[in-house]
Amino acid sequence: EAEFLRQAKVIRRLGAATVVMCFDEQGQADTYERRIAIAERSYDLLTQKAGFAPHDIIIDANILTVATGMAEHDRYAIDFIEAVRWIKQHLPGALTSGGVSNVSFSFRGNEPVR
Repeated sequence: EAEFLRQAKVIRRLGAATVVMCFDEQGQADTYERRIAIAERSYDLLTQKAGFAPHDIIIDANILTVATGMAEHDRYAIDFIEAVRWIKQHLPGALTSGGVSNVSFSFRGNEPVR
């Protein structure tokens, strides 16, 4: 938390907005519950301790790999969408982001989608 705040204050001092991934001391958020917990914690720290305006906070709720055929990945897309909905409803002014990447891995063997 101390390092997060240190870096946030540098970003704020430079006058920039910040993108916060849903990632904490335990690693990358891979469930809806972890996404919203990390998003809320980050938002609170940034607005209450680092002086950020809510509209300068962009929360990346982690779009994780989908369509892998692995059961543990089945909720990744749904959890992302629901987490973004929660962020919009509960963290006023915060913006959201989701990086789509590694599509070739995600749809390997699923040629019609790929």
